[in-house]
Amino acid sequence: MKRILVILVTILLTAFLVSGCSADGSSEAKSIIKNQANVTEDYVNGLANAKSADDVVNTIEHYTAGMKKLIPELQKFQKKYPEYQQGKMPEGMDADAKRLEAAAAKIPGAMMKVTTYMMDEKVQRAITQMGQEMGKLQ
Repeated sequence: MKRILVILVTILLTAFLVSGCSADGSSEAKSIIKNQANVTEDYVNGLANAKSADDVVNTIEHYTAGMKKLIPELQKFQKKYPEYQQGKMPEGMDADAKRLEAAAAKIPGAMMKVTTYMMDEKVQRAITQMGQEMGKLQ
């Protein structure tokens, strides 16, 4: 459960940070939020459509790889533009921000499907690995 919370916090942190972007850095912010929305949607859809433990493992590993790439970009953005943690959202980000919010809202339901496969060792290893990677990136 702690790993799930880490994932949710990461998603919310990204949404909060990027929602505060304005003039300078807005194209970077748009790219980050779009990538985050894509990674999160793929994760939620992959879990929702999983028909086997292998499907769950592949989805978790794909999400972990996407976040492993995205979080350092987010951290770099935060350092480069610390003033963007509050303010007005740049134009053109609304659609991707809404996609991210909608996908994040579906995570608890998708995670319920994972419980069906929680006794599978491969799923347990994938979840553990995801938690370890997310922990390194925090």
